[in-house]
Amino acid sequence: MTPQDDAVQRASVAGHYRFGIGCMALTGLYGRISASDARDVLAKAIDLGFRLFDTAPLYANGQNEALIGDVIGSTDGATVATKFGLAETKDGKLLRDSRPDAIHASVEASLVRLRRERIDLLIQHRPDPAVNDQEVAGAVQDLIDAGKVAAFGLSGTSMDRIKPMSEQCCVTVVQNELSILSGPEAWSAPQRIGNRGAFFMAYAPIARDLLSINCAKNKRDADDYRSQVEAFNNPDQSVSQSLRICLKDVASTYGVSVTALVLAWVKTRGANVVPIPGPRCAEHLSDLVDAAGLEIDRAHISIIEEIASSQSGG
Repeated sequence: MTPQDDAVQRASVAGHYRFGIGCMALTGLYGRISASDARDVLAKAIDLGFRLFDTAPLYANGQNEALIGDVIGSTDGATVATKFGLAETKDGKLLRDSRPDAIHASVEASLVRLRRERIDLLIQHRPDPAVNDQEVAGAVQDLIDAGKVAAFGLSGTSMDRIKPMSEQCCVTVVQNELSILSGPEAWSAPQRIGNRGAFFMAYAPIARDLLSINCAKNKRDADDYRSQVEAFNNPDQSVSQSLRICLKDVASTYGVSVTALVLAWVKTRGANVVPIPGPRCAEHLSDLVDAAGLEIDRAHISIIEEIASSQSGG
């Protein structure tokens, strides 16, 4: 098998939809959400056949993992990806710590919260410039040898780290941001990563809701961190009117929402791509189901990319 074949096979952990569920927003960050609504999203996702769930100790200081553990636990066929190496200090700053001892401690705590005997995908949340990558990879390989971790991945990373780290511990997945707004260079990243045998988990595939048709209409809660992000202060300037019109028209052609269309577009970047949007209510899952069954024709893809590329300056 070629490395690309390996990458596609590894992406199959997401099941027949080839979508994962990004769980970060189920415990806040994008505004308040009730515990019952969060649980409903996860339960409905399992019932619909979604199989990959992404979390991290950073999200709500472990409460997100605990939610996953409570609702999903060791459900047969469910794959859980969690992370290490990034934490929030008491004053709200992000601290990177990928020392081997810290990795081991993080994994032990995650296993308890997730109610699992083994972590399916363990991902370094962000590179730690204070720790040699070979030490990081070696520590994860020790955890794999001990049966506490099944596979290793990287997030928020450059591609040049994959090969040297894989010599110590095989990098099977890369989780980076990818959407129509990312630009041509980012659009080609899944192909290049697939050439290394890794599949690509695309986070923020609808640009944190910027690409949603309702983005401009949604008033954000004070505790929604997007209310402090410049792009959301005037979403109509952050996404050109020509791109919005294009997306709306193409989505109408297929009888789906703009959200479903942009999610389906992300999957066109390669058979090794698994988008991980963050549904915050059970109704959002219908967009994922629609996107999973949508085949966008080449002409429409070209039109979307031409307009989006001119916006990004690519």
